[in-house]
Amino acid sequence: MLARSSTGPSRIVPSGSALLREPVVHLQLLLLLAVMLGGGGLAYAFNNLAIQLFALLLLAVHYRLARRFLAEASRPQLLLVGATLALPLLQLLPLPPAIWTALPGRELVEQSRALAGIDAGSWAPVSLDRARTLVAFCGLVAPATIIVLGHGLQAQEQRRLAVTLLGCIALALTIGVVQLASANSFGLFYPVSASPDILYATFANRNSTGLLLVTGVILAIGLPAGGRQGQGRLALTAAVAALLAIGVVLTQSRSSMVLLLVAPAFLLLRLGWASFAGKASPDRQRKGGVIAVIALLVVLGAILASALYGGRAADSFARFAAMETDRPEMWDDTAYAATRYFPVGSGMGTFDEVFQVHESLEYVSARRAGRAHNDYLELALEAGLAGAVLLGLWLLWVAANTLRQFRHGPEWPGVAGGLVAGCIALQSLLDYPLRNQTMLCVAGLMIVLLAAKREARR
Repeated sequence: MLARSSTGPSRIVPSGSALLREPVVHLQLLLLLAVMLGGGGLAYAFNNLAIQLFALLLLAVHYRLARRFLAEASRPQLLLVGATLALPLLQLLPLPPAIWTALPGRELVEQSRALAGIDAGSWAPVSLDRARTLVAFCGLVAPATIIVLGHGLQAQEQRRLAVTLLGCIALALTIGVVQLASANSFGLFYPVSASPDILYATFANRNSTGLLLVTGVILAIGLPAGGRQGQGRLALTAAVAALLAIGVVLTQSRSSMVLLLVAPAFLLLRLGWASFAGKASPDRQRKGGVIAVIALLVVLGAILASALYGGRAADSFARFAAMETDRPEMWDDTAYAATRYFPVGSGMGTFDEVFQVHESLEYVSARRAGRAHNDYLELALEAGLAGAVLLGLWLLWVAANTLRQFRHGPEWPGVAGGLVAGCIALQSLLDYPLRNQTMLCVAGLMIVLLAAKREARR
């Protein structure tokens, strides 16, 4: 059934039951599920399974959109998505003993299999832990679903997905505020050793929390605010962005606070472009600029006041004075381990097992290094040369498509997608933002925004 919209005589919108069958609604639900359940990482398998099963259901229901993606997506994007999905699967293919025993770093594996009484002539895959590599592949299902199904949506529907993500991020911030109000004694999603003054929201890792909030601020700046209610919508969006920016500081994530500087630079770029290009009426430019500047001043004032009077912002900034960390030691050991398995790698998802074997005795401590805290080194260890090449191609694709947004006048949602992808890439130097389902789905949506066709947006 179709219903006539009250906003205009000629606009037809889906009614009740028809709306529930729309792919954009299903993808909105997937984003909500990802933000609410996907922030725990590998240790929370049932949460991840719920997201992945729902994504598979969407692929089955909307298989026509999947076929459309295969037929219409650009060849570089199609190859990148296909290669990303194929990499862990290829690492699971059994190889004859003459091949897998000749691979770098397999001497210890041969000795272990011999001690376990496994036939020396049996076949084995590239991956040193097939279960972990299979889990790594499953983790790609949800973001791939967003990329594939999102490709076939109209421009307005793609923007609805971005607005939905912004709403989910605001909801996560609200949950985090409730947690902080109880000194993190109530409402935590994951049983972490939580500090009472750190904002976790729906994550087990505050760095990912901060990055998600940075994503929200950038999206809020990049979304259009047209229509009859444009000024009111702009004011609401500015208020949400201001609150999200304050939330970033409350996470006490140093990398996220640095990445937050991208947001005012983006805001100034957009305001400056509108001013010099003269695309909007002077009155609209003035109102939009005033709202944006007021929001920016409110954020800066709140953070400055908190820092000067010993509030939580002061605690956050104090972390920059304590830069002692054991990450360089982990990076050193990870780089060494990567050379032992180069060029084929040890298998996606196998870092935790492999790293413990190669950890230097002088770096051993009571804490277990479950991650390399540098996704580039971790990928080099797990995927070898193929992973490094694939990563480089993805970065080139993101950069090229971000610049493409300016070719005939800026497409700000796409620019926001490119900036968020850049923030993810930068935090990956110090952490592991894409090792949870939430940020993987966020990255998938940013790819949708970057790949959207200009003629479709109009």
